[in-house]
Amino acid sequence: MEKESRVVVLIPAYNPDQKMLELINETAEQFEHIVVVIDGCSEEYAPVFEAIRDKVTLLVHEVNRGKGCALKTGFSYIQDKMKDAQGVVTIDADGQHTLTDTRKCCNAFLEHPRRAIFGCRDFTSDSKIPPRSRFGNRLTSQLLQFFCDISLSDTQTGLRVLPTAILDQMLLVPGERYEYEMNMIFRLKELSVAFVEVPIAVIYIDDNASSHFNPIRDSLKIYKVFGKFCISSFGSAILDYGLFLLVSHFAKPLFPLYYIWIGTIAARICSGLFNYNFNRLIFKSDNKVVSSGPKYLVVWLIQMGLSALCVNYLTRWSGISEAIVKLVVDTCLFFGSYKIQQLWVFQNREKEMMENGEK
Repeated sequence: MEKESRVVVLIPAYNPDQKMLELINETAEQFEHIVVVIDGCSEEYAPVFEAIRDKVTLLVHEVNRGKGCALKTGFSYIQDKMKDAQGVVTIDADGQHTLTDTRKCCNAFLEHPRRAIFGCRDFTSDSKIPPRSRFGNRLTSQLLQFFCDISLSDTQTGLRVLPTAILDQMLLVPGERYEYEMNMIFRLKELSVAFVEVPIAVIYIDDNASSHFNPIRDSLKIYKVFGKFCISSFGSAILDYGLFLLVSHFAKPLFPLYYIWIGTIAARICSGLFNYNFNRLIFKSDNKVVSSGPKYLVVWLIQMGLSALCVNYLTRWSGISEAIVKLVVDTCLFFGSYKIQQLWVFQNREKEMMENGEK
């Protein structure tokens, strides 16, 4: 069988065991180019790397810098030294990715060379999957789907194939450790690079004991990236709520039948201006104001009307304070408004062209 030379195999390695020797021996039979980044490993692991020296290109970090840094080191080397390569496939050193699955992902990439290929595990099919991995992947996938409009069933897979044409962009992605792989997903979306999922085997050796993933430290680094997608909505919500309480308080004695409408309209005008301009940055919209502005105005008017109607009716019907009712009503309206803005108001033309163009 002729070796694959169009896709370079990249393996970040930190204190690997003998399973990496088996991985390299199998992979070298089918791939022409393999790059291994030694990420500050202890001296006791030197024999492992010495045994594979003649089959791979070894890059060395003198101290442990994290998986993100190791991937960037590999990307930089491939970009500079392997200019004929079309893609790079990243795999883990602990034997979780089989050669068969690696080839499957590479074949999918060669069919779609402008896309990012993700080898995705089915976390619903195997009860032997460690609970932390099952829960973490499900939660992250749901957050990505709602907040970022990214549909990926396995966000933490290390088996990915990327076009070498975008490696310069991957080098600019922030993150040094496991959070880097999550940040890569966000950057790929910003670049309008389409995702392709390839089903792969679910392999956990000794309950994933060899993994260097710290469930507390690294999860915090991963999930904090979601915060930027909530800043605008929560900030405008606080502004809206504060102004509503202030205006309605002074308007109630003067206009007892309409004070909720007056407070809602005044608060929404101010918070809406803030929310619109901030959301154009949050959603990284390339649409001009003349395109997204009217759409946002429609959503804003509908949301304002629903808020005023519901708060006014529920306050009078239940006898509960308008401050409490508005908090509940606007929380419910937030989720619908967010998705509409994400999918319609600030939908990028570049993404639409990508989805309707290269399939």
